[in-house]
Amino acid sequence: MLHTKPLLAKGVLHNRKMLTQSQFSQIQFSAVLNSYTMFYNVAKAINFVDNATVQLSADGVKVVVEDCKTVQATAYITKACFSEYQIAQPRKRKSIAMDGEDHETADDNEPLTSFGLNLKVFTDCLSMFMDGDYDSTMKMLYKGDGAPLVVILERRCEDELITECSVKTMEALEILDYDFEEDQVCSKVSIKGQDFFALLSEMDRNCREVELFISPDAPHFKFSTFDELGSESSFEITNSSDMLISFHSTETTTNRYQFAHFKLVMKTLALASKIALRTNKDGLLGLQVMIENSESSNIFVEYFVMPLCDGDANDTVISCD
Repeated sequence: MLHTKPLLAKGVLHNRKMLTQSQFSQIQFSAVLNSYTMFYNVAKAINFVDNATVQLSADGVKVVVEDCKTVQATAYITKACFSEYQIAQPRKRKSIAMDGEDHETADDNEPLTSFGLNLKVFTDCLSMFMDGDYDSTMKMLYKGDGAPLVVILERRCEDELITECSVKTMEALEILDYDFEEDQVCSKVSIKGQDFFALLSEMDRNCREVELFISPDAPHFKFSTFDELGSESSFEITNSSDMLISFHSTETTTNRYQFAHFKLVMKTLALASKIALRTNKDGLLGLQVMIENSESSNIFVEYFVMPLCDGDANDTVISCD
């Protein structure tokens, strides 16, 4: 108990059983969100599988989820979103420059540490202070490999409610590294978030497949849906539409995707202020979603969706084998 008193006095911890002074001195990561409402909404939106990989870097926090290697979502909470952000610095790597001298380098985007986390358990913890109109702050503490993620929530109200959770971590999950090589990109489209979400919301919710047509020629941008009987409905967007911020296409492409995957993406699109859509020659669909967290910071979510193969046209059941 004596070891926890300095932490209690500093206001870092309120529960004597959470961390000792010696453990606190070894903490690799600590961060504070003055209001975590949008963080919670984003975490819930990508919680289509239970377990996620959390990557911590000098630039911010990434939360990655993946389902059967066919759809992947990465939420990127930038350092600017946090009022406090501290992480143990990496060991700098030595490299030999053209002058023959040794130089130390470090990449701020490279994860300094990563771990697995049950995202459902984590969001359940955050939900305890999501009712009512009060703002709540969140502090996260992480000691390192094998240690739990400590979450301290404080509601700013007359009662000064505080709760502390210790969420078990696990070994980081293996995730695919999707890469859009520039010479393989066929199209880049930037779209107003809420307008696009409203349009997609009108799609037939009973359909099984979505076809995406993008071309340098009219109609430029077309969404079509197909139900089990093959009935089709569609809408078109020209490159001069007010909905589009920018449009670039080098060749005509037509690819089909499972509508179930679009339903997963829709939960995030509901929060979007801007969306950047890309496709490559293999039909891989990339969606970068910008979400306003505050006047000075944004949260980004990136989706990768694999297209249906020709042999999948009549059978869209996902196989995880």
